[in-house]
Amino acid sequence: MNASSSRTLAAICESCTTKIQSVAELLLLSCCVRPVLTETIRFLPSEKLHDSITSTLRSIKDLSQTLVSNVHMISAKWVEICDSVEELSSVLIKFMEIICHACYLITVNFATCKLAETGLIDKYSVCYSGLEIKLSCFRLKRTRIDELSPQIIIDLCSNISKHIAVITDICRTAGQNVKDEGLQDQFKLSVKSVTCAAGCLIASIKSYKSNPNITQHSRVMVFCEPVIASSQALVSFATEKDFNGCEGTLTDQSKDVQKRILGSCMSVVSASIQLCKTVRDLTYDMITSHHRERLKSCTEAISHGAVKLMKILDDYDINKLLIDYRAKQDDLSPDLSNDRFCSKQSLPFLPDMSLSSLPMLSSPTLVSRSFDSTSTTSSVETNSFSLYSEDEHSHSVNERNHGDQSNTQDHHSDNSTSFSSSENSLASR
Repeated sequence: MNASSSRTLAAICESCTTKIQSVAELLLLSCCVRPVLTETIRFLPSEKLHDSITSTLRSIKDLSQTLVSNVHMISAKWVEICDSVEELSSVLIKFMEIICHACYLITVNFATCKLAETGLIDKYSVCYSGLEIKLSCFRLKRTRIDELSPQIIIDLCSNISKHIAVITDICRTAGQNVKDEGLQDQFKLSVKSVTCAAGCLIASIKSYKSNPNITQHSRVMVFCEPVIASSQALVSFATEKDFNGCEGTLTDQSKDVQKRILGSCMSVVSASIQLCKTVRDLTYDMITSHHRERLKSCTEAISHGAVKLMKILDDYDINKLLIDYRAKQDDLSPDLSNDRFCSKQSLPFLPDMSLSSLPMLSSPTLVSRSFDSTSTTSSVETNSFSLYSEDEHSHSVNERNHGDQSNTQDHHSDNSTSFSSSENSLASR
């Protein structure tokens, strides 16, 4: 395996390891008593929750075994190994989301336990999108110019655009529903800073695609910094306690069950993280037998943790718990107007903020929102930043321009405003 292949595989292993660890801290180690409100959960049939956990665990074990078998031919199958590591990372994140939600359903069902109160912003969704943006920008910055292929650029740029759209959608909705004008302006300016920084980055990437050289590459790296800074600032602001609702409350008995479930899940995740780290170490040292022995230990730990977790979950009818929880949520109509941050008059005008309502184009799309404090409606400006696609036969670079799509509205002058911008471990809980 040449040096370029080794660097690529090592970079993917490190990125996936960081992502898995960060999600584990958000969902497992924090022991937060909150539901997980991702698409994975929302579109999961209630009667399939247990089967989904079983199939996800099976996928994790199969992927880990595939990795171990391919590692013996790491020089020849490094591309397949890269794909397996990335797929394992995606499956593990889905696994943690499902387990965390199932744990919430089980623990709050105990007597005298209270459900969590939904806030204006879902903390996990915002934090996860911020993590994806940061990791994609890091990958852009650290990849050598001779290894930054058109496909890598398109994939990273699409991921950045997708998650910026998620963050701006969530924060725009929150900005519409706070009644404090200072907070409205803070959300408005924060969203604008993220979309402007991302627009500069996409423009730099387009220039690099048309004329790849050191100067253009340096420009891409420079504009990654404001995207990271502005998105992380928005994540920090949006995840303040005032916007995230209240956690549920558990009894001592339900806390013990929570620790057992999350601890068993963490054992599977930890073994998978060690597996990815071992694959990374093998890219630099393929001779030492110690690494190959660690691979076998990791797969055994994954299997042991999976068996332990399923034994715990089999004691509860999680499918019925999910059905009851969804029925209860349908009956409840959250009165956001009681919140001290909520503007009552803006509630009837809430737009459809689901991902399906976004204009998903073949090229990355950045969605920039602007909202007016003097009006009950808001304008939506959608700027499509087209990337160039590489022709496989002629190896020429063609620009696909989707054009700019924008909804126009009257602009009102604004007075100048002034604005200002826990994790508990499993053992300590």
